[in-house]
Amino acid sequence: MRLRVLVLLLVPALVVGLASARAQILPIPPGWQLERAVLLSRHGVRAPLESNEELDRYAATPWPTWPVPTGFLTPRGAELMGLMGAYYRVLYGGRGLVQADDCPPTGTVAAWADLAQRTRVSGASLLAGMYPRCGSLELRNQDDPLVPDPLFHPQASASCPMDASSNRTAILNRIGGDFSSVTREYGPQLAAMHAILCPTGGQACGLSSTPTSLTMGDNGKVRIQGALGLGSTAAESFLMEAAEGLPKDQVAWGRLASDAALTDLLSIHRLDADLTQKTVAIARQQGSNLLTQIVATLQDGHKFPGLPAIAEPVRFALLVGHDDNIYNIAGLLRLGWRIPGFQANEASPGGALAFELYREVSTGRLYVRLAYYAQTLQEMRDKTELTFASPPGMQAVELPACEAYAREKSCPLERFAEIAKAAIEPGCVTIKP
Repeated sequence: MRLRVLVLLLVPALVVGLASARAQILPIPPGWQLERAVLLSRHGVRAPLESNEELDRYAATPWPTWPVPTGFLTPRGAELMGLMGAYYRVLYGGRGLVQADDCPPTGTVAAWADLAQRTRVSGASLLAGMYPRCGSLELRNQDDPLVPDPLFHPQASASCPMDASSNRTAILNRIGGDFSSVTREYGPQLAAMHAILCPTGGQACGLSSTPTSLTMGDNGKVRIQGALGLGSTAAESFLMEAAEGLPKDQVAWGRLASDAALTDLLSIHRLDADLTQKTVAIARQQGSNLLTQIVATLQDGHKFPGLPAIAEPVRFALLVGHDDNIYNIAGLLRLGWRIPGFQANEASPGGALAFELYREVSTGRLYVRLAYYAQTLQEMRDKTELTFASPPGMQAVELPACEAYAREKSCPLERFAEIAKAAIEPGCVTIKP
């Protein structure tokens, strides 16, 4: 039978898991009941998106060989996602949201993934980790593999032209018109990255001498190229090496002094993501469909993609996409968090931005509370089993626009919907939740 308990019975068990400094998630207020959770998850650890042939152009030493093709989730990445899935069952089963002792009723636990191998396998691994003996749980995705999923990869339209030139201007306006001040500010990290890529000096390797600039692509895409772009790519590749479990003397060819040095280099990648994904105009174009879907599912558990018509309302909903998707939503709502081992606001591999819907039992009022869940870098290295006593990195996420209305760090559902509506660009909404 379904385990559904009032939160005050579960708080003692939850507090045990929140004792460590990294577990900063708030307990559920007494008298409140968790009704639904919508999680926007990034895929897990993958091979670099660029081939070794491409990456080797900038490094004095050949890059390591990965066990899978470029951009694919690794077997270890799938294992780590399974561990996160197992923890979600511990967390949300303990809170009475999902079935804790048996397979869940059809439709109450559902997952929708982007079409890429790394997102589909991540989603399947999350479900298998949650319910390893429940073969009826099905990961769903768009039927046509040749058409981009509009939730994760919206396309330009007459009402949402996604003009790359305008987006380029919006980015440059944030940094004073060019990259000169940014390059100075991140000079120490760029110098450290160059020394790692090209420890013997010379012109044949390291960060490009070409000034950092922006290149424009389709559907409003703007990419950073030059030193910052290459540094961002290399930093994330080092992160994936560490999360993949490579020995420390092999991550970045053993040229990192410490994990703190890796975290410092990741500031280059954070800058890249902030400019190209969280600039408001870009976040509205790329994130309006997703935010519309999240709000719709919170309001009505029948409104989730791929949910069977005869199913019960979804209670635990997974949207499995990419770091860009999380950055878009964070940019729209001005969200922030930090997980140990990563930069502030990093959408780390396998991490998820959670939107949790609570009901105050005595009044029936509904509230939305946000959280970010992700394994720490050390947990990924060690493939740590995640439990209440040994949780992943967890942090409650403030919603700045709801500060005046917040109660118990939660936003009234109607106010949350208003904030989301103001952030969404209506012309860029092409889905019907």
